Amino acid sequence: MFKTVVGIDPSGRRLAVAAVQGGVGNPASIVPPACFELRSDREAGRAEEAEELLRDFVARNGLARSEARLCIPASRVYTARIDFPALRARDLRPALSMELERLFPFPSSRLRFGWRRLAGGAGSRNGRFLVVASPVDYLDQWTAIAARAGLTLTGAVPSGWAVSAAHQNIGDGKWPGRVALLRGLGGAVECTLMAGGEPFFSASRCCDVEASAAEGRALIEEGLQESPAGGTPSELLIVAPPGLIPAEPRVEMAGVPALIEPGFEERAKRAVGAEEPTVQAWDTLAAFGAAIGGKGLDLLAPESDGPWPAIAAATAGLLTAAVLVLAIAWPATRYYKAKAELARLDARVAALRPAVDRVADSMAALSEINDKVAILQEASPGAGQPLEILRELTGRLPQGTWLTGLRLEGAKVEMDGFSPSANEIFPLLSQDGLFRKVEFASPITRQADNLERFQIRAEFAGGFPAGNGARR
Repeated sequence: MFKTVVGIDPSGRRLAVAAVQGGVGNPASIVPPACFELRSDREAGRAEEAEELLRDFVARNGLARSEARLCIPASRVYTARIDFPALRARDLRPALSMELERLFPFPSSRLRFGWRRLAGGAGSRNGRFLVVASPVDYLDQWTAIAARAGLTLTGAVPSGWAVSAAHQNIGDGKWPGRVALLRGLGGAVECTLMAGGEPFFSASRCCDVEASAAEGRALIEEGLQESPAGGTPSELLIVAPPGLIPAEPRVEMAGVPALIEPGFEERAKRAVGAEEPTVQAWDTLAAFGAAIGGKGLDLLAPESDGPWPAIAAATAGLLTAAVLVLAIAWPATRYYKAKAELARLDARVAALRPAVDRVADSMAALSEINDKVAILQEASPGAGQPLEILRELTGRLPQGTWLTGLRLEGAKVEMDGFSPSANEIFPLLSQDGLFRKVEFASPITRQADNLERFQIRAEFAGGFPAGNGARR
């Protein structure tokens, strides 16, 4: 109740985001949704781009620390139908887990899965199940992306269940039969078929924009072959955006008469909150559905075997009423408790401040002592070679020459200073080979006091331990 949930849909080469807040009535968008095109050709590049866009959306709309639910793209969802013995709920998950490697071309350790019980079965002692799985690596990747964007990923809803939740919330809920929902993903088309509010088929197919309508029709016809058994009315309701929807109000799909649902796009636009002309309701439909689909199939908490039991729904209603009552008194209580705690902490900080100041003074004194110790260590017998170099230099420099800087780094010596005749320094340093590679590092310049400014580089032939540089 009243919490904000961010729906994330990375289907296709784009990222759709919607922020929804629950309440007493239907959930509602609290900020305009957004849809971004991902330009990178590499999957890793698109993930980095999506993370940056998601972080910007969260920061811009003040959504940090909110919960998030991921719409798992149909291309990342694997489904299989299986006839399985009827088991107790606590035994069903480990039993189905053992079947995963037979159902999907991946080890069970690399998959997160959930299931739905379907009508019918191979025999009276067996039940028919729809098993839905997605790679663990993909879910972990988006858990990390959401965390770095300031969100906590609490759910991962397959695309079919996300769009089904959105259709249930937006539609009038009076259609008793099968529903086919198509949406374009920019270079792909996705089809979800539902019966009784639950999807029984969801798939996507890459195609050019011009071929989207034909591919959408082919997906519908393919999905109708998976229709659940039972008294499902024969007529099919099609929900699709312009360009994917047939022009005729009534068509036929695989021998099944179909009716085009009118007015869905306008209702979706109001529900999703797509106010900007560049953001269509269809672009953010699955992100909206993931955010509100708390009772749908969730692969991060997949233990549900179907709709909530009536007793659970009644319990949830009682708890909701209790939360509403407590919510009236809670803000004031929290305010006074926080105020008292802040006053206590302020007093504690004031009491500790003298001790902190003493520690800071001691740290400053210790730092000064360490600097002096370092100077003494450099002048110790173990570091005597810099003193030898300095002694050799002072013995060779001509009268009236004085140094303004001396740098020793390994065997390299660099000095600068002033001299009545800087050219005399060059042969004095090179005369016995103790200094090699003697050269002027910059041109000689004459100063106003008739002294020449020089900068000389050389290499001390006596050797010097590498990395033990010093400056004087």
